Amino acid sequence: MEYFYIFLVALPLALHAYSTAYWGGVYRCLSPREILNMVLAFVIFQTAMFWLGSISGTSFAGTMGWFSFPIAEAIILLTGIKLIFSAFRTRPEQKSFNLGKTGELVAVSFASSLNAFMAGLGIGLLRPVSVFMIIAISLFVAVLSIAGVYAGKKQGRIIYTTFAGVTAGAFLIVLAVILALDLNNLI
Repeated sequence: MEYFYIFLVALPLALHAYSTAYWGGVYRCLSPREILNMVLAFVIFQTAMFWLGSISGTSFAGTMGWFSFPIAEAIILLTGIKLIFSAFRTRPEQKSFNLGKTGELVAVSFASSLNAFMAGLGIGLLRPVSVFMIIAISLFVAVLSIAGVYAGKKQGRIIYTTFAGVTAGAFLIVLAVILALDLNNLI
């Protein structure tokens, strides 16, 4: 069951990185060095923010007692709903990023990692986060951000990012439901 949780956490975070990288690829063709910088920034920010969120959640869980369960469920569900909602509100003129500029790359990486922080906070309130989950997030984000920038270069279709955003949100909603069922010993 642990690997299933790892998959349900890592994939939505990586799909969000995919969407962000996609818009960077639409903006301009990035050189291999710029793609490597983008991947490193996304991996560092997504992983670090998830880890910080999970540490915060774990420390709050002890003080909140039973109340941490509904708070964690609400955080994960609302993050999933937010990802779905933002996927449908995609307008190309607002989403194109020049990921070749360091300042813009750092700002976009930080902004996109806030969802990872919220997911980590929700998971941390419910259970400790394993090292395997952190490694999986890093690997998934690296692979899907590379795929996103190349899809943006080659295809340039908004449907890919809409699908990625909806899928990421749906996975987080499914994660919240499965965690609720698991913690109540229903599965």
